[in-house]
Amino acid sequence: MALVVPRLLTWAWAVAAAAAASYDVVVESHGATPVLSSQDGGGGCLAFNPSVVPASGGSPEGLFLRRCCGKTCTGHGRRRRNGARDGSDDDDAHAERIGFAKCDLAKGTCEAVEETFNLDPFADAEDPRVLLHDGTFYNFYYRSPARPESNCTDKQCTVQLSKTTTPLDASSWKPVATLPWHRNGCCLPGPDATYCMWGEGPGPFPGLGISKTSDLSSGHFQQVRWSSDDNVTCPISDDGMWLLPLGDEKEEIKLEAGTHLHPLSDGNAITFYAAATPGWVANGNYTAGWLILDGNNPAHVVQRSLKHMLIPTFEYETLCDGRADCPYVGERNNVIFLSSAVRLEALPSSPSVDRFRLYFGAGDGNVGTAVVHVDIST
Repeated sequence: MALVVPRLLTWAWAVAAAAAASYDVVVESHGATPVLSSQDGGGGCLAFNPSVVPASGGSPEGLFLRRCCGKTCTGHGRRRRNGARDGSDDDDAHAERIGFAKCDLAKGTCEAVEETFNLDPFADAEDPRVLLHDGTFYNFYYRSPARPESNCTDKQCTVQLSKTTTPLDASSWKPVATLPWHRNGCCLPGPDATYCMWGEGPGPFPGLGISKTSDLSSGHFQQVRWSSDDNVTCPISDDGMWLLPLGDEKEEIKLEAGTHLHPLSDGNAITFYAAATPGWVANGNYTAGWLILDGNNPAHVVQRSLKHMLIPTFEYETLCDGRADCPYVGERNNVIFLSSAVRLEALPSSPSVDRFRLYFGAGDGNVGTAVVHVDIST
């Protein structure tokens, strides 16, 4: 199984995307065992919420990972680090960090997490999203606290954008900007602008936002309005700024930005997002949905999934529903947080079908994978 790299990383958008097409995402496989877990090296740290890191300039391909390292990592790191700042738990200061594992991204196999790599050791760092564009790696990730030189004054100054040409040299990452987003940035570079989807909501935002920039390396973004041909199947806030959950009836009460935006063979783009079902956190699931976005204007939604694509099923995702002898460890039961995708070569039997390998955090402590293809009918 081969990985198709160039179309994953950047894309000269088609002059005209296909009109009046209908889309469906079909799950070909859903891994019954994790790609990585706390049993796979890494000093016993939890490893989850992966981001694809393409090979480039002598650096191997693999995954950046959110890691939780500390005595009490089955409970969110924010609670631990608040204690650490009070001097009550100094050993767990900066328990949340970003690590690396070398992987065969097309096959969905990884080596153990490297013990020594720590992207940003002077802060709590979570949920990386790495993008390779024009020879430079960009990483959008959650950082707490914000960098001292940050001039961000919004209530959600939590997304750090940094860049480098040597991603596995942690000291080489140079800060670009602190963004008033939340969690990450999921992007698609184009010839005139880069669009990035971001956020989580309801809470801290109403839903998902989307912004654009003419110069990714500047860190200057402008939030733009969403649009859709059908605001019933794709609800948008009255001011146009937020893509909203489908609601209780469709078992979707919360959204979170997931993967980068990936070009499709017809000129449009796809992104996979995370969604919470009713009852979340205690009794719900974290699952996955998808959006088809206009290739010429990624802020326009062409089609949106109306049912969940991946549901926590296996023990590394459900954490055995809390069973005491569960072999897998994590921070939350029943979680699939779909955070990264890579394009695969098409099958010889279906040469025009877009295929992707997906990577996701499972149970907030493991990494899983699945393979999907996109059916496009006109």
